[in-house]
Amino acid sequence: MTHEVESMFYTKETPWHGLGKYLDNPATAQEAITMAELDWEVELSPVMVEDKVIEEFNAVRRIKDGRVYCIVRNRYSPIQNKEAFDFFDNVVGSGQAIYHTAGSLKDGARIWILAKLGDSIGIKGEQVDKYICLSNSHDGSMALQMFWTPIRVVCSNTLAMAESARIGQRFYTRHTTRYNDRMIVAQEVLGFANKFYNQWTEQADILANNQLKPAELPLLLNTAFGYEKGIPMEEVYQPVQRDMEVVVRLLETGRGMDNPDIRGTKWAAFNATAEYVDYYRKPRGGKPDNRLNSSWFGAGAKIKERAWNHLLKS
Repeated sequence: MTHEVESMFYTKETPWHGLGKYLDNPATAQEAITMAELDWEVELSPVMVEDKVIEEFNAVRRIKDGRVYCIVRNRYSPIQNKEAFDFFDNVVGSGQAIYHTAGSLKDGARIWILAKLGDSIGIKGEQVDKYICLSNSHDGSMALQMFWTPIRVVCSNTLAMAESARIGQRFYTRHTTRYNDRMIVAQEVLGFANKFYNQWTEQADILANNQLKPAELPLLLNTAFGYEKGIPMEEVYQPVQRDMEVVVRLLETGRGMDNPDIRGTKWAAFNATAEYVDYYRKPRGGKPDNRLNSSWFGAGAKIKERAWNHLLKS
């Protein structure tokens, strides 16, 4: 089975998934793209059937090894990795963020760049760092986009990713268009990030200042794991029951749960769920790099999102 993470680098702290090349200091765009092994390009190649060129379509092909990612309509315009880094460098170059990690997933079909903003959030005495993530695909599955993810320092849990960015606003550009003034857009990105983090902090404070009643825990678990409200535990798929038991255990023994200010709160319940996803949920194939993709972009991210939204509404 193919590894989800093809290549990546990280700086300062070792990521919880333990993957990638270590870089001692914050990276420039050129250092980041080199260390993450993203210094390659894609091209559009003609699509042929029985020696006849299909004019309406092209294949997106990686030049260095000929890997074909997808078939696209001829109005599709690929965004090269260097273009993505150059754009993000306008955000990082403002002095308000530094490159933290970057890499590629699914044999290069998706690339990402994660940058840390300079200041942090305090939730009941806990430090939560603020990050901006850029992601782009070469297989037509997504537009180039930027979204925001808080990371809880005590355990390095990613507390929001992908669809959770709907809490705020996210920048994106389709592969059929181009952004013109990168500096203006970069400042807009930082403005969106500030708006998101202001709103997210208010919501996190709500969770941290409200207790989760014991009777509410089964409903949270059902919702987070995608089951209907009120379904009896005995009707839940047994492996999922075991995963739910891990979340319950982490409510008592999880990282940071020795903080008396958060014990028993909805914030603690959410973080137990996030810790389960990032550290304990069995990824496809049992590989750590598959867990990274799931936690950020896949089924694991959905579990976090459902838990967050449920706790805010309950």
